[in-house]
Amino acid sequence: MAVSTPNVSSDAAKYIYDATKATQTTAVANNSDMTMDDFWQLLAAQLKYQDMSNPMSNSEMMSQMTQMGSMSAMTQLSDAIASIATVTNNLSQVTLTGYSTGLLGKEVTIAITEKQKQADGSEKEVIVEEIKGVVTGVDLTGATSVYVNGKKYELSQIMAVGDVPKKEDGDKTDNDKTDTDNKTKGTDTDKNASA
Repeated sequence: MAVSTPNVSSDAAKYIYDATKATQTTAVANNSDMTMDDFWQLLAAQLKYQDMSNPMSNSEMMSQMTQMGSMSAMTQLSDAIASIATVTNNLSQVTLTGYSTGLLGKEVTIAITEKQKQADGSEKEVIVEEIKGVVTGVDLTGATSVYVNGKKYELSQIMAVGDVPKKEDGDKTDNDKTDTDNKTKGTDTDKNASA
């Protein structure tokens, strides 16, 4: 199929037509991206073809240059944030992989939970069984899982690593101390310091 050139009446019009045609053939596929080179080409074309009786003011030109500079800076910032997000995601994957493979050969306690209805109608996850065993394998495809006693469990189901004594209901841990326990210790220390 032959392509015909439309009748152009003047040299200036033909030049503009040719310039427009050339820019259309070299246009970038993604129309939403505008580089600094594109901006400079547009500015040069605008200055070249401006009406001499009404030229572009310096403030208009500076405004356009400032806007393009701001857009360029925002694009660079957006690219940097995307890179940081990718690096962070990769780092978390490496950390998770290191943690899960570090569990190989370790004794773990797995929690088997189920949702139970409470008196107020809400649901709560309750531990119905605890399984102790040695981690014999790690599955790194998809959600990271471990194999204990030949069965696959999610990494989030591990509630203890190693031999952890079972907490009795009446036992207090260091985090369970009351303020009165702490005040008593502080008072004894103050008495010893003054003596």
